[in-house]
Amino acid sequence: MIQAGLPRHVPRGVRPALEELLALRRHGGAMRRLLALDAERREGTRASAFRNQGMDYAESRPYSAGDDVRRIDWRVTARTGRAHTKIFRPERGGDVVCLVDQRAPMRFGTRAAFKSVVAAHVAALAGWAAAAGGERFGAHIAGARARHVPLGAAEGAAAALCAALAAQQPGEEEPLERLAARAAAEGPIGTRFVLVSDLAESGEALERAAQSLRARGELVIVCVRDPLELRLPPPARYPLTDGREQLVLDTASAGVRAAHARALEAHRARLQRLAAHPGTRCLALCAGEDLFGMRAAA
Repeated sequence: MIQAGLPRHVPRGVRPALEELLALRRHGGAMRRLLALDAERREGTRASAFRNQGMDYAESRPYSAGDDVRRIDWRVTARTGRAHTKIFRPERGGDVVCLVDQRAPMRFGTRAAFKSVVAAHVAALAGWAAAAGGERFGAHIAGARARHVPLGAAEGAAAALCAALAAQQPGEEEPLERLAARAAAEGPIGTRFVLVSDLAESGEALERAAQSLRARGELVIVCVRDPLELRLPPPARYPLTDGREQLVLDTASAGVRAAHARALEAHRARLQRLAAHPGTRCLALCAGEDLFGMRAAA
C-alpha cells in the first residue's frame, strides 16, 4: 500500500546521471519511511535485536525537504535565519549498508529505464535515507570496477556512491553471495542491509547471501524487474539488441511462453522464501513505475 505524503519519482535512461542521483537527497526522509528504517516493529518480521539505544549529537546542517521536523535545531535556526536540522551519530547498530547490483543482466530495459538505472536510484536513496537519520552508510556495487564505498558519515558516503554509480565502468561479474559475505564481514552487528537486485541468482545462492546478511542485522530486499520479465507482449516477433548483437523474441511460440511462465513462477517462489524469514523485508519495483510506489513482494 502506498503511504500518503510520499513523492513521485520514475527513473529514466540507460545510465544514471550524477546530478539526478545527488538531487534525490531531498527525498531521503521519504525513502527512510518507505524502507521502514525507523520502525521498531515491522509487519512480518521480528523486532530488531540490534536496535541502537542512544544517539549522540554530531552537527547541524541546512534543513532539507523530508527531514524530520522534530530534529530542527532551533538555536542554529534562530542564529542564522535559515532552518537547520540536527544530525546525530548513532550508537552501535545504527549503520545502513547498501548492496546494489549493476551486473550485465541489470543493463536491460524495455520501458523508461534499464534495471541498473532504477537500482542506482534506489541505492542512492538508501544513502540519503541514512543521512536523513544521521546514521553511517556504506555500499558495495556488484559488476562495477569501483565497487566499494567504505562505511562512514552518510552525507559523504551517499555522495560518493552517487559518483561511483554515475562514473562506473563494467567490472567483475561478482556473485551476490560473495558480495554479501564481504559486506557481512565488514558490517558491525546491528547493521541494516539494503540489497537492490533483480535476484536472478539460483534460490540456493540467494538464500546463502541473505543468510550472511541476516546474521549481522536486518535485511531489506528491493527486487527490480523489467515489465517484459513479468508479462510477455502479445504474440509476435520482437527484435532485441545489446548494441552489438541482435536476437528475436518470438512470443508466438508456445515453448517461449511456457518457459517464461516457469521462470516467472520460480522467481516468485524465491522471493516468497526470502520474505518468509524473520528479519527480512522484500519490496518489488518495476522499471517505468513510480519508485515510491514500490510494494511488498507477493
